[in-house]
Amino acid sequence: MDSFLACSNLTVRFYEQPNPVLHQVSLSIQKGEKVLILGPSGSGKSTLISVLAGIIPEHMEAEVQGEVMRQRHTGVMFQDPDSQFCMHRVNEEIAFSLENRSVPREQMDDMIQHLMKKVQLDVDPNTDIHTLSGGMKQRLALACLLALEPDVLFFDEPTAQLDPAGRMEIFQLLQQLSAEQNQTMIFVEHVLDGVIEWMDRVILLDHQGCIIADGTPKDVMNTFEGEMKEAGIWRPKIFPEKWSTIVQDPFHPLSQTLLQTFEARKERHETSTNRETIIRTDHLQLSYGKKSIIDDLHLDIKAGDWVAIIGENGSGKSTFLKHVIRLEPIKKGHIFLKGKHLKKWSDRTLYEKAGFVFQNPELQFIQDTVFDEIAFGGRQRNWPESVVQEKTNQLLAEFGLEKHRDAHPFTLSLGQKRRLSVATMLLFDQDVLILDEPTFGQDEKTARELIRRLKERQRQGTTIIMVTHDMELVDECADQVLVFHQGEHVYDGTPFDLFSHQELVTSCELRVPLHYRYMAERKEVMTIAK
Repeated sequence: MDSFLACSNLTVRFYEQPNPVLHQVSLSIQKGEKVLILGPSGSGKSTLISVLAGIIPEHMEAEVQGEVMRQRHTGVMFQDPDSQFCMHRVNEEIAFSLENRSVPREQMDDMIQHLMKKVQLDVDPNTDIHTLSGGMKQRLALACLLALEPDVLFFDEPTAQLDPAGRMEIFQLLQQLSAEQNQTMIFVEHVLDGVIEWMDRVILLDHQGCIIADGTPKDVMNTFEGEMKEAGIWRPKIFPEKWSTIVQDPFHPLSQTLLQTFEARKERHETSTNRETIIRTDHLQLSYGKKSIIDDLHLDIKAGDWVAIIGENGSGKSTFLKHVIRLEPIKKGHIFLKGKHLKKWSDRTLYEKAGFVFQNPELQFIQDTVFDEIAFGGRQRNWPESVVQEKTNQLLAEFGLEKHRDAHPFTLSLGQKRRLSVATMLLFDQDVLILDEPTFGQDEKTARELIRRLKERQRQGTTIIMVTHDMELVDECADQVLVFHQGEHVYDGTPFDLFSHQELVTSCELRVPLHYRYMAERKEVMTIAK
């Protein structure tokens, strides 16, 4: 293989699984290329870059067949930057990478400052890593990788846990670095806007882990649109079109679609409901450990509503959910569920009324098979085994987990783990479902099926409380939006009012759905034309 990075007839099977994750994959990547790998959840995207980076089979056991050509010096940025850190302070973490290159200690301080500047990490070098935002942590992770002077950089959904503003900042930084250094970069990403525009190639995998397309982004998007839709792969909202063209031409098909969507959201906003309060907070202090995040929080959540909680990383969203479900102790203030103080509910009764889906699905897995994980709650409640079997099999089918029924939950892909974590909660008929980033790491088809299921629950009277960074999801589903920003609860209202409030959107660095942006920019165009 005469390439910078390549594989030929690559087949990978994990020992606990009967079928290969990747099947007869052959590709060749040249130095300096920027390559985006797409595919549905479980198609082997992360496995492919793990093989090319040398993680498999050197550090992860798997049966690997075929020929692989790797570069000796590689760097991998994962979804969770915390999993890559082993030191306490920013400068210590970068120094650790430099030590691996045997850089003399007296040269390190200048190199650390240079690397921090390169990734735009504008903090004191002595800063504790745990105090950084998600975006800052990913900048630090990138600085550590660059300190190793890698020949290839691999990115496994590096923006998955970031808020929209942080995501675009990371993409812009990586684009700048790629242009300056001609760095070879291989991406796995679900969110394509902001990254696909500057890729050289797109490689498309199917459910069986086979390559079905390999070409320029524009060619793959145009030629394989149907296959991508069927596979549930998120497609970019604008590319290959130009935003300026859409705004300037009111007869452009996308202009028409955006206008119609805006009008539909406006009409939905004007439909009001009057429901009873199911959750109320009074003088609540949101705190994590010894750190106070928001003081004196007053909220009313109505029964049967879909409530979205948004804000930058570290603003207290997940902490609020944990307070409501009593996973984080309340140090000051009160929470009432159905008019009864939260501390007066027994654990068993509380968890029969409210279900919780963690941001990290592995935190809730306690069984050895996927089937038993879903069935566990019903068996704990002494349901007849025939009922347990029927409901569990139904959920396995609905969440595309049938062929994994006997697999250990920890062996699933991230998207499959997320689906399993939600399925375990949907076994019951709780009054409240609390979800932390429910669509994180999901392909489009699975995410839409999950939302459809949640909407069904809402129609049956279930209150949905959801933390998310997906503004399209907020706009489409939420009845009420809560915005946490820099230690304050700054908004409580409808999605339409929020996304139409330009000053608030700007101050909170929210990236509004395209139809709101379109209407605002079309107004400017029409004003100039007059």
